[in-house]
Amino acid sequence: MTHLLVLALALPGQEPDSITPADSAAIQMENVAYASDSPVFFPSSRNIVLVGASRIDYRDMTLEADTVVYDAGAGSVEASGSPELIDRGESIRGGRMYYSLITRRGRIDDPDSRYEFGYYTGTAVTQVGRREFNITDARFTTCSEDSSHYYFYSPQMKVFQNDRAVARPVYMYVEDTPVFFFPWWVFPIRTGRQSGFTIPKFGQTSRDGRYLRDMGYYFAFSDYLDLLLSGDIMDKSRIALSARERHVLRYVHHGSSEVEWRREFQTGLDRWRLFGEHIHDFSDGSSARLRGEVLSDRSYLKETQQTPEARMNNEIRSWANFSRPLGRASFQLTLDRTAYLATDPDSIPDETESVQSLPDAKLTVPSAPLFGAPADPSMRRPWHSLYWNLSAHYLSMDTRREDSRETHSGLRAQSDITGSWKPWEILAVSPRITGTATAYDRDRLGGRYPWWLAGSAGVSTSTDLYGTFSTGLFGFSALRHTITPSATLGWVPGTYLAYGDGELAPAPADSADDIYFSFSDFRAPPPGTTLRLGLFQSLEAKRVSGDRVEKVELATLELSATADLSGADTVFSPLAARLTLTPGSALGLSADASWDLYSSEFEQVDFTTTLRLTGADQTLVPDSARSSQSGLPLRLSLSHYYRLGLGEESDLSKLRASAALALSPSWSLQYDAYYDLLDGSFVSQSYTLSRDLHCWEAVFMRHISEVDTGFYFRINIKDLPDVKIEQHVSSF
Repeated sequence: MTHLLVLALALPGQEPDSITPADSAAIQMENVAYASDSPVFFPSSRNIVLVGASRIDYRDMTLEADTVVYDAGAGSVEASGSPELIDRGESIRGGRMYYSLITRRGRIDDPDSRYEFGYYTGTAVTQVGRREFNITDARFTTCSEDSSHYYFYSPQMKVFQNDRAVARPVYMYVEDTPVFFFPWWVFPIRTGRQSGFTIPKFGQTSRDGRYLRDMGYYFAFSDYLDLLLSGDIMDKSRIALSARERHVLRYVHHGSSEVEWRREFQTGLDRWRLFGEHIHDFSDGSSARLRGEVLSDRSYLKETQQTPEARMNNEIRSWANFSRPLGRASFQLTLDRTAYLATDPDSIPDETESVQSLPDAKLTVPSAPLFGAPADPSMRRPWHSLYWNLSAHYLSMDTRREDSRETHSGLRAQSDITGSWKPWEILAVSPRITGTATAYDRDRLGGRYPWWLAGSAGVSTSTDLYGTFSTGLFGFSALRHTITPSATLGWVPGTYLAYGDGELAPAPADSADDIYFSFSDFRAPPPGTTLRLGLFQSLEAKRVSGDRVEKVELATLELSATADLSGADTVFSPLAARLTLTPGSALGLSADASWDLYSSEFEQVDFTTTLRLTGADQTLVPDSARSSQSGLPLRLSLSHYYRLGLGEESDLSKLRASAALALSPSWSLQYDAYYDLLDGSFVSQSYTLSRDLHCWEAVFMRHISEVDTGFYFRINIKDLPDVKIEQHVSSF
C-alpha cells in the first residue's frame, strides 16, 4: 500500500554542525511517497515506523529496507534490514543507514556499493556535505566474486560525488596479501575523459637497462581538446620528455601534434622530433589537410622507435593540401616534401635525399554529355552517349641529391571525349579520343618555355557469354560459367606539334624523350598502334538452403597479351595469366605467370596458397572435463609463397604460420612464425601464452627475429588495464 508522507527537510544550503531546537523552526515541508507491509504512525510523537518491504521515494532517490524509522523530533531517518539506497541508477547497500533531514548528513554502516564498473565497501560512510562523503576502511575492486581476487584498501577516503576520491594511504591486496603501497592516491570517478596522472610502465632491455616509461599527467581540458605530458627514464641510455595534443570539433576539424625530446647519456646529444597533422572541413565544401614531421637527425627513427615497423621507416613526408569545389569543377593545391633517411654516401653515389612539389596544383572538370540527349529514349542515337572532360596540372618539382640538385616545372592540360554504347545489346563498345598539351620551363637542349601538343585515340570492346548447369556436387544446386573476351585498340600518331626556339612545327614523336624532361605525369606518349587482347573466365556456384541462397566464386582465370602493330621486331608482349581457386572458405590458391611467346620460356611464375582452419578437437580434452566442454577452439592459418627463380633470380619459398589453441576456458596458446623453406631458417617467430584470471589477465610472449629478440610479460586488471605489472626485455 502506498501513502503520502509529509517530511521536514532543511532549507537549501543549510549545513549546521549540530542540531538545535531553533533548527526545527526553520523547516519547510516536502512530500515523500512511501510503501510498506505494515506502516505504523504515532500521533503523540508524529514518528512513523515502516515494517516489511519498506520503500521510500524522494526526488531522484529510492530507499528500500526491511524496516524504516522516521523520528520527527530529531528530523532523522534510520533504515535497517538490508537497506539499499538507489540514486540516479547507482545503488549502495549496507547493514544500517542514518540520515538527518535537517543537516542533510548521513551515515551508512557496512556499505557495499556498485559504481560504474567497480564495487565499493567499507565499515561506515558519513555524509559531511551535499556532495562530500567520508568512508572508513574503504575497499574497491572490479572483481564480482564474493571473495575478491584483489582489492584496493584505504583506512581513510574522502569522496566528492561525480568528481574524485582522495585516499591515504592506499594498499593493493591480491588474495588478501598486500603487494603494493601508495602514500596517497587520487581516483577520478567522473564519467568520460578526465585529467589525472598516468600509470607508468617499467621493464628492462639489453640496450636501455631498467626503464620507467610513460610517467605523466593527462589534461582533459574539454570535449574538444586534451594534452598528455609524459617522460621516460632509462638508466643506461637516456631521459626523454614528450607532449601530445589532440583537438577535434565534429564535422569541422580534427588533428594532433607531438613534441619529443631526449638526452642521450653516452653521446650527450639532444635529439628531438616534431609532428603535427590537421584536417579542416569548411561549410562551402572546401577542405584543408596538413601534415608535418621534422627530425633532429636521419637516424632518429631507426634508433629510437620501439616497434620494428617504425624503426624500418626510411622516409618522412610533410604536406599541405587545400581543395575547393568551383561549380562543377574542383581545384586542389598541394605542397609536398618527402625526405629519405637511408641515404649512405659510401654505398650508392648521388642518392636522392629529398623530393619537393612546391606547388602541385590540379583543376578537374568531370565528365559531362557532349550533346544534349532527348527525353524520349527511342530518339537517342550513339552520339548522345559521348562525354567530355578536362583536367589541368601544374607542378614545380625540386629533387635534391647528395651531390646535385634538379628542378623542373610544367603545365599540362588534357581533355578526353569518351563514349559507350551496346549495339544489338551484345557487344559493349567504348571509343576514346584524347588531346594533351604540355609546357615546360626548359628542355634538354636549353630552350626556354617549350611546349607540345599531341593526340591519341582508342576503342575498347567486350562481351559476356554465360552458361548455367544444374548439379548436385558438393551441395551446390547450379554452376555458372562466364567468359568475357575483350580487345582494346590504341593509336598514337607518329608526329606531334612542337614549339621551341620561336617556331611551331611538327616533330617526330620518337624524339620527344631526347628533347623534353620526364617527371610525374609529364611525358609524351610513345607513338604506335597497340592491340590488347584479354580473356576473363569465372566459375560461380549457387547453394540453396531453405530461404537462404549462397553464391560462391570457385575459380577465375585471366589471360592477357599486347600486340605492337607498328612494325616492331617483337609484336607480342609476354602472355600474362592469373588463376585463382577458392574451393572452400578455408582454402585459397592463386598462381601468376608470364610466358614469352618467342623464346617459349617463362618470365615469371609464382604461387600463393592460404589455408585457414577453425574447429574443435575433443580428444585433447581430459575425460574429467568433457562433460562441461564441447571441445577445444582451434585456429590455424597457413600462407605459402613460392617464386620460381628465372634468369639471375633465385627461387623463393616462404611460409607464414599462425596457430591458436584454447587449452581450457582460462588458458590459450598462440604461435606465429615466418619460415624460409629454402634456407631452412626462421625469419621470425613468437610464442604467446595467455591466462584468464577472472578479473585479471596475464600474457607472456617470446619473440625471436633478426631485428629484435626478447620477451614481454604483462599481468593486468581487465577493467583497469592501466593497473598492471609489465616487463619487456629486448635485444634492441
